[in-house]
Amino acid sequence: MVKFRVEREELNEVLGDVSRIATSRTSAMPALAGVELAVSGDTLTLSTTDKEISMQATLSVGGQKDGVVVPNARVLTDLVRGLPDGKLQISLEGESLVVEAARNRSSVLCYASNDFPKIIHASAAEGKVSAALFGEALRQVVRAASADLTRLALTGVLVSNQAEGLTMVATDSYRLAVRQVAGTALAGESSVIIPSRALGELLRLIKDHETITYRLASDRATFSVGNTTLSTALLNVQFPNYKQLVQPSYPNKLSVNREALLDAVRRSKVYARDTIPVRLTQASGALKLSVHTNDTGETIEELDADYKGPEMTIGFNPDYLLQGIEACNGESISIESSDPIKPAVLRGSTNDGYLYLVMPQRLTS
Repeated sequence: MVKFRVEREELNEVLGDVSRIATSRTSAMPALAGVELAVSGDTLTLSTTDKEISMQATLSVGGQKDGVVVPNARVLTDLVRGLPDGKLQISLEGESLVVEAARNRSSVLCYASNDFPKIIHASAAEGKVSAALFGEALRQVVRAASADLTRLALTGVLVSNQAEGLTMVATDSYRLAVRQVAGTALAGESSVIIPSRALGELLRLIKDHETITYRLASDRATFSVGNTTLSTALLNVQFPNYKQLVQPSYPNKLSVNREALLDAVRRSKVYARDTIPVRLTQASGALKLSVHTNDTGETIEELDADYKGPEMTIGFNPDYLLQGIEACNGESISIESSDPIKPAVLRGSTNDGYLYLVMPQRLTS
């Protein structure tokens, strides 16, 4: 039997986080679509899992009867989101969880609590890292990971301790993001591959928190932020040899105002598509962006820029280019290149240890 009282606003916030992990994609284990609510005294623990990633959060409530119940996560989350602010009375009646607000009484069917998997956390030494620093590195790197599950190694982020400090790497084979955090190292395993989806969820949790507590084992990673803990299985695959893709130096270097370039690329996306690149013509004192299509028209824009090298035109996928510019920090951004058909490297002027390598698209006359 479960019975407790809770503020709608507080329950809504926590449900919004944990319910993202619940999945309805498997018919073999229907309970994976549920959120486990465990009441012990005045503490409510909410848990969700898809058997690869799990999330737990605790919330102070007015506990009346201890117990465990597993309602459908999506239904409960949508219900609580739509109720008016104020106290909610929540209890188990038969096989349904009953939610009572001021003038509303609703019920959500529950799964058998025994069918909900046990949440497993990493068994390793605990460490702490700055949430702002780690979160910024995640923001810059996770975007380059692949979502293609048939290329499992590319769906993860390599997190490793190296001589330069903590290094985070992701690639989908079309672009590569590398962030080195000097003077920082993680305790536990020296090198792990963490699913990018899990790190994307961690990024959502950081919000205004100051510290991330973590445990890194050989098969699992666990991160705690505030009252929420995220655990994930690690990827047991070989990460690509990314270092061979980045040249020690590049003969051609262009420097341009970051915001001006960002706005210009966004405008070019009106015309550019995945198969239609945005052309960057680099010349002394200027950068010209252009896109031409047979069915919609063309756009040409010129920006002031500093450029060292021969005049050259490179084509890029507009989305990949835009994401790279967004990830770089600083007033200006550099584009380093050697050849129109070889990868180019983007770096921000803050010299924060971040680089974004992007493959060019072949241009037709």
